[in-house]
Amino acid sequence: MNSAEAAANGAPVRLLWGAALGAVTWPLDLVCAVLAVVTAGRPTPLPPVRALISWHRGRTARHLGWVDDGAPLTSRRAAGYLALRVGMSSLSMLVLGLLVYGLFGVFVSLASWLFDVRLTVDAAFQGGGLSTSDVLMLVPIGAILLYLDLMGLFGVGLLDRWTAARWLSPSRSERLAAQVEELTVSRVDLLAALDAERGRIERDLHDGVQQRAVALGLLVNRARRLAGPGAPGTLLLEQAGREAEQLVADLRDVAWRVRPTTLDTHGLEPVLRQLVSHAAVPAVLDWDVPARLPGGVETTVYYVVAEALTNVAKHSGAAKARVTVSHGAGGDGGPDKTGPGREIRVVIADDGIGSAEVRPGHGLAGLAGRVAAAGGTLTVDSPAGGPTRIEVALPCA
Repeated sequence: MNSAEAAANGAPVRLLWGAALGAVTWPLDLVCAVLAVVTAGRPTPLPPVRALISWHRGRTARHLGWVDDGAPLTSRRAAGYLALRVGMSSLSMLVLGLLVYGLFGVFVSLASWLFDVRLTVDAAFQGGGLSTSDVLMLVPIGAILLYLDLMGLFGVGLLDRWTAARWLSPSRSERLAAQVEELTVSRVDLLAALDAERGRIERDLHDGVQQRAVALGLLVNRARRLAGPGAPGTLLLEQAGREAEQLVADLRDVAWRVRPTTLDTHGLEPVLRQLVSHAAVPAVLDWDVPARLPGGVETTVYYVVAEALTNVAKHSGAAKARVTVSHGAGGDGGPDKTGPGREIRVVIADDGIGSAEVRPGHGLAGLAGRVAAAGGTLTVDSPAGGPTRIEVALPCA
């Protein structure tokens, strides 16, 4: 339910009360509005201005159905809000004054009618007091005026809430920036959880399934030795032993592709050298990184290189490939390769047919998303006829 629905369904009386509370701060609104306008160039408002606006935020949120999103209060926002508040509180005082005057008129008219008091708010009734017919005539008029006055106060409350939403709520750009930041953090957390799950699967394969496959191979070989040569079923046992050995090799290969254990223990370089040596297309690795990289960067680079080499083998028709990992220029443009602004550049090049592009649902699109989640960029240069060059830049701060 939004703030308008809350006001309509929640409590019109509360809204009227909130508007009335806002009216009585007219002198403070005027003084603080002058202070806010004069000091609009400051990064933050003066303490009295902040205190008054904090009170108005609480009043508007409690009584007028406004949702306070906690937008930071700047001097510009404070000046704009209080400038409008002066006008609104003046209007509220006028409406409240009319309401008080009307109630006073009702009290005096009843006193004149019931007790023959020679005091009335209307000169036309001075002298003989009010008769019953006069009172009956004034009842519908007073009811209509009371209704109009309350509606005026209700409208002031709605205007008060709109002013808070205009000046004290985040702007559209601020909301979009917050959403982008939230989505970026969520994507980073999701990738971290995915990497952790890959590590768990690798450990389960290594410590569970692979060990059982090794045990199965040992049992088959033991059964073959006990049966002796030439015994019935010996050939089947030999074949089962070979299949068990192949099963263990396949499990090790799957566990390696899920997430190599040496990535945490030995670092990225030996993992990439092993990956390149087992690539379907002959490839070489050029490594120019003197220090160990952060864990998240190593994981991202590993999956980028692994996926890129897989794409080279499947789609490029290349005869050879080259993987280059090096330091790029730091974020501060300085020559320091170990400072907080350092950057890692990964280039995967092949001599294939080219025409590679980042398309939704394809491997390169997934790589681009992973790299973007790590704060990096991925560019593809792959003209028709080749060659293809995929370059990734990752911050290492």
